[in-house]
Amino acid sequence: MRYFVLVVLGLLLSPQQARSGRDDRPNCKPVTTSFCQGLGYTTTLHPSGVQGFSLQQIGQIVETACSPEVSTLMCRVVMPECSSEDDSRMKPCRALCEKVKTDCASALKAKRLSWPIRLRCEALPESNCIRGQNTNVTPTSPATCQTITVPLCSDLPYTETVLPNILGHKTQEEAGLEIHQFDPLVNVECSPHLKPFLCSVYTPKCVSGKARSPCRTLCEQARSGCESLMNKFGFLWPEALRCEAFTTESCEHYGVSNSGGICEPISIPMCQGLSYNQTITPNLLGHTSQREAAMKMSFFNSIVQAVCSVDIRLFLCRVYAPQCVAGEVQRPCRSFCEKAKQGCDGLMTSFGVYWPDELQCNSFPEERCISEDSRSEMLKAEDVLAKLNAGGYSVRGKSLSLRTARLLLTLMDADKTRDLDVVEFFKLEHYVAVIRREYVESYERTNPPSVTQAQMEKALSARDFRLDDDTFRILWHEYQSQGGINYDEYVAVLTKLQILKDRFRTHLLSLPCDCQVASFSFKQFMNSAII
Repeated sequence: MRYFVLVVLGLLLSPQQARSGRDDRPNCKPVTTSFCQGLGYTTTLHPSGVQGFSLQQIGQIVETACSPEVSTLMCRVVMPECSSEDDSRMKPCRALCEKVKTDCASALKAKRLSWPIRLRCEALPESNCIRGQNTNVTPTSPATCQTITVPLCSDLPYTETVLPNILGHKTQEEAGLEIHQFDPLVNVECSPHLKPFLCSVYTPKCVSGKARSPCRTLCEQARSGCESLMNKFGFLWPEALRCEAFTTESCEHYGVSNSGGICEPISIPMCQGLSYNQTITPNLLGHTSQREAAMKMSFFNSIVQAVCSVDIRLFLCRVYAPQCVAGEVQRPCRSFCEKAKQGCDGLMTSFGVYWPDELQCNSFPEERCISEDSRSEMLKAEDVLAKLNAGGYSVRGKSLSLRTARLLLTLMDADKTRDLDVVEFFKLEHYVAVIRREYVESYERTNPPSVTQAQMEKALSARDFRLDDDTFRILWHEYQSQGGINYDEYVAVLTKLQILKDRFRTHLLSLPCDCQVASFSFKQFMNSAII
């Protein structure tokens, strides 16, 4: 691997060398500072700012937008146009400086900022100078956001970018060719911050047609993780990506918290396809990688497959692969934990398996957390139940339960959108109608009206639900009441078994060969899922 890194790193061109059509004079460097973009020049002799000025202070002043020309003044003084050091025509005028200083006095005071000590208006020329941005910049139409197509940056928390970027790339194809050279560093995972940092430079987030600037914190974290590896092979951190050139504004818009936490795509199979797709490590249990979390979660595989609670999978994922927003973890609420535990605790206990100590519900917060009530799929399950009730799918005035409606929603949600379209709901109604007619015609007339154990075995056999004796006994014990199974539980058990059967078939379709495994593995799968 190190040899591979060495070979490919040898192909890494400096961003200045890789770009074409830009100023190639030996001492000119690209203007990478975000607040100095769009001022009519792209190169400077001082990419980190003229000595004696603080780019952080200048950036904070520019961000106040206290004067229409504040960026023109500050940038042309602190990061002057290339070869302009002795050329008054490229310097801002004294009158411009005095106007900006007057405009900004109150705003700087309110923000507790001070005017740069070295910026003295009287030292600037009175003529043959820049009087404002409009004097030397031709207005252009506003840029529009475009969907990110650069492969390396296709799975970020944001999906749209705008060009040109701060390195001067005018198309994503051009940006993609250059960022591709960093693939070896990304692949060896020298820093989890490298990829989001590179993408923030090459494919910056687009908001209302404007590019969000890269932040210094994200750059510094990426550099600290990867620079030593680069140095081992004789390579330096690229000059155009010097962290000092970026502002220290919040990195939240790139999924990074002020403490350095960073969002990453979910790779744990059990937790993919949820209402969120970004997580963060360490997780709530201290696992430092998603691989470690996935191994720990394997304990719950059979429990989740058993669908003992519709809340269990989402709750576990919010612990092992917690939702990440702007680099901050979103914790599940105590009530969420209690509901997930309530649905599965009894089944676990009956087989000598107990709820893990690290998931005790009293360790989760009651406020400022993710509640199960906030999940859109709960409301949609209620909508399904309301429509079924309105359509007359009850028996003797007793409707299906919300728990059963959630199982029905899971079964029929083929496109995994957690919502049912017209076609899917039509199939759901037909499915329930068949089961209801069977129940009314075959079991409702008995006293008491319910499905006996023998009838249940016959019904499962007719649907090709092949269960061994132990599995059926457990299933019967879970759903029967007073020696039989009522209408709601009958729909629930058939739906649950159909979900498991569909999952098993999906697994077969993903096998890499035409393997004949169904005959011996289906019963084992059902046994594992139910018991």
